[in-house]
Amino acid sequence: MPPALIDTQCTAYRRQLPVWRLLEDVYTGDRAWLDYRADGTIEPRQNAKRYLPQLPAEESDEYKLRLLQSHFDDRFAQSCRDFVGLVFNKGVRLVDVPAAVKKQWANLDGEGLTGDRLCGQIGMSALSLGHTFCLVDYPEADDSIVSLADSLGAGRAPHWHHYKPFDVINWRYRRVGGRNVLSMAVLRYSQVLPDGEYGEKEQTFYLRLTPGRFDTFTVAKSPLNGQLTQYVIPERCGEMGRRLRGVVQPFDHIPLVCLYGGDRTGFFTSNPTLLSLAKLNLVHYQVNSDHRQKMHYCCFPTPVRTGGQGEDLTLGPRQLVDVPLGGGFGWSEPNSQSLAMSRIEVKDIESAMDFLGADYLVKPSDRQAASTTMVQAKKIESELYLFAADFATGITECLRRHAQWLGLDYGGTATLETKFFDNLASDPQLLLAYTRLRELGEISTQELRRLAAAANFFPDSVTLEDNPDGLSESTQSNQNGSTRRG
Repeated sequence: MPPALIDTQCTAYRRQLPVWRLLEDVYTGDRAWLDYRADGTIEPRQNAKRYLPQLPAEESDEYKLRLLQSHFDDRFAQSCRDFVGLVFNKGVRLVDVPAAVKKQWANLDGEGLTGDRLCGQIGMSALSLGHTFCLVDYPEADDSIVSLADSLGAGRAPHWHHYKPFDVINWRYRRVGGRNVLSMAVLRYSQVLPDGEYGEKEQTFYLRLTPGRFDTFTVAKSPLNGQLTQYVIPERCGEMGRRLRGVVQPFDHIPLVCLYGGDRTGFFTSNPTLLSLAKLNLVHYQVNSDHRQKMHYCCFPTPVRTGGQGEDLTLGPRQLVDVPLGGGFGWSEPNSQSLAMSRIEVKDIESAMDFLGADYLVKPSDRQAASTTMVQAKKIESELYLFAADFATGITECLRRHAQWLGLDYGGTATLETKFFDNLASDPQLLLAYTRLRELGEISTQELRRLAAAANFFPDSVTLEDNPDGLSESTQSNQNGSTRRG
């Protein structure tokens, strides 16, 4: 058996890959299975039947037409954006971060992207896929850089590269001090390279990381025997470590950090938090397509003639229909019960997606009771708390790797927003109920004010003074038609 090549995928990667593909495609939407061409036409991709199956006895042309007429509602992607927006609403809070690292936070990827923006993008991938990766790298070696002062003066700084879990195809780890430590990782990436005077070609590279070293390979057919062979690229290989007085001091670690956004189930493995919502999003797409197909065939009644001789019959407002003796003519209309039931099923799925997602936050008119809103808010808050806490731990680890490139012992810590609904007001129905109790004399005005304030009906900027009628003195004077002047 020939030895494994650099492009070999480990077992844990192969096991998670189908789920990642599903989540990534649902997040992308129908552009993942429909090819929108430059001439304006749309053609199905090879994976289209995976997301909208072809019905038995459905011709290919009919299936294509149904596929193009079906609408995909991107609830999964919207919820991911809403949740990440909540977590990163106030940015990443840096605590005890060295000044050199904090200064470089304004250009964290080396291409002008701030740390908050880059972490938000990484967080989107972590939440939607379960986990993702960040490689804290450093620019190529420069013999003129011999100290931290030289590096800062030349504007050289570590930069963070985001790699989705698709790109980390193989890894190994070992036990060190009672914890699992990464000992090898293979990252796959592609680059578009010049081909001739005007052309371009895409080439895939494989970056193997080990403690203190990086090596780059390509895989191509050998000109000798035609078999796939890996080739090393010497100019993309070398030691990985801090350069001190012109000499590279190799690291004893790999600066690749896994940032988890779901339930961590093992080393570089996770259970995506929103997998159920993604699957429900696909079910909604398929059921809604079936419902629209029914409407397409049932929206017009079918003319039915009995007793005719097979002659052509033209229908219209100025056409006369001759009915033979003993024959008949009429319209056959399908029972609408099945349409009603499929419409109910579509609405039920949409309600379930609203509950799993964040649409209840932007649809206050759909809330049925204050208790439902608050229970759902706490459910979402607990899930996002775990995501924010785990993700902040990953950012803190990246900061530590960043500081090690600079020769610093400590990189500080990162924290994210974990309280999202402290000021979430209850539904208007509850305020109406409180007001009705006041009208009936069951509660006093002061009690009404206290209950409304406890339910966050008043914004933080509003302060109410204590007085017998529950109104501020300025409000009383305005109601009496006079203004007290001092």
